[in-house]
Amino acid sequence: MNRRLQNRLRMLDNTLEHFDQHPALWSDKTKIAEGVDSVRAIVRRMNDAAEDQAGGDTKGLTQEKRRARRTTTDQLVDLGKKASAYAILEKDDDLRQAADLSHSDWGRFTDREFANKARDLLTLVEALPDGALDEYGLAPDETTTIRQSVAAVGRLGAQRDNVGVDRAEATGDLDDLYDETEKPLDVLDRLVPVLIEDEGFVGEYRRVRQIPGR
Repeated sequence: MNRRLQNRLRMLDNTLEHFDQHPALWSDKTKIAEGVDSVRAIVRRMNDAAEDQAGGDTKGLTQEKRRARRTTTDQLVDLGKKASAYAILEKDDDLRQAADLSHSDWGRFTDREFANKARDLLTLVEALPDGALDEYGLAPDETTTIRQSVAAVGRLGAQRDNVGVDRAEATGDLDDLYDETEKPLDVLDRLVPVLIEDEGFVGEYRRVRQIPGR
């Protein structure tokens, strides 16, 4: 939740708390009571939306994806050294081009490019004759392990992006919900000073209705 929304929600909480502290002054005044109930219901929905947004924090997922991509890059560079050595000796230009990539090269790729380049390399290696890279240090199931790592990077990226969309939607919900408080608050702003004969209550109402930091 951004600071602007935090300040608005704080104002709503302060306003409701002020009413809750002095129920005898307003609870028998129907239109004021209806306004307070309306604002309270909207604030409950705002709190629910805020919880949804808090649950949509992408920071942890981004860090997890970065760690997974670093690990996968290490695996790809190691495989690339083996495959490019073979490609040099066997004059396999396509394999050499796909395999001869450094950590920096892999790091410059977007997520989509990273996945595509990794799959190109793995496909070329897996198309070699059986045992072609045994003497170059290719471990059993090494390409299978790397494919799984590449897929994991993709899943984490997609999960992070989906959470980001959900969080943006929750922020939009909060904005829309805050707009719904405008009508009942306008009514309360007009009725509190004329229906409640307590200058202290009215003065404090005006104070808590101010949005902090504004």
